[in-house]
Amino acid sequence: MKSYHANAGSGIAGLMLNEDPKPEPGPREVLVRVRANSLNFRELSILAGTYPLPVKPNVVMGADGTGEIVSLGPDVSRVAIGDRIAAAMFPRWIDGPNRMGIRAPDRWFA
Repeated sequence: MKSYHANAGSGIAGLMLNEDPKPEPGPREVLVRVRANSLNFRELSILAGTYPLPVKPNVVMGADGTGEIVSLGPDVSRVAIGDRIAAAMFPRWIDGPNRMGIRAPDRWFA
């Protein structure tokens, strides 16, 4: 599995490609083969060092993406292997200014 990581303020040149073993999904989790992803505004501001919140060292970049489900963990019932997905940081934010009530859920469930 490949993933891009970076540290706050490292700039585009600070993106590091990591290669890790393929993960196994746990209960109510799925494994997604990412087919396309991008750096969004939040990630670009992390790279620029202007993101206003704390950032973990070696944070994974590329949160926006699409792909398909390739493996299911136990107790997954709403999706199937082969289903195509799109990742969304704020799935309830349709348009307009962001408000405090529009946030990602505390946990994601498949």
